[in-house]
Amino acid sequence: MSTPTHAVGTRLSALTEAWRAFLRECPLDEPALVSLEPTCNRISIQAGHHQDVLDRLGELLLWAYTLTRVSAQWWHTSDGSLHISIEGRARTGVALKVYGGIPFDHCAGLVQLAPDASESVSLDEIYTLLGLLRE
Repeated sequence: MSTPTHAVGTRLSALTEAWRAFLRECPLDEPALVSLEPTCNRISIQAGHHQDVLDRLGELLLWAYTLTRVSAQWWHTSDGSLHISIEGRARTGVALKVYGGIPFDHCAGLVQLAPDASESVSLDEIYTLLGLLRE
């Protein structure tokens, strides 16, 4: 009979192997943080170790474009950030969450969210924000 610890260890091993396979398939910039979450069978990746806001948004999009079945949300945090969270699946089927943020005041009024408000957003909208900020 297997114990819950064994089951968690098995899920953790599977997530570790899925992470390695993902990195071989999609060699991207090194993330700021990676969390293997065996209880929800997901890998969370904090992208955006770049200092430049535009590079940080671009890096989030690069990670997002490696995923299928994508959903995204942005949130104007009470501390003045635009937090972006993108969820989807790698080609291996493992669930991934990629997240990062930029100072909200860098959005130049292009994102209309009150503090503590959030909304679903498409990758195209994030890409459009990036393009407009580059202009």
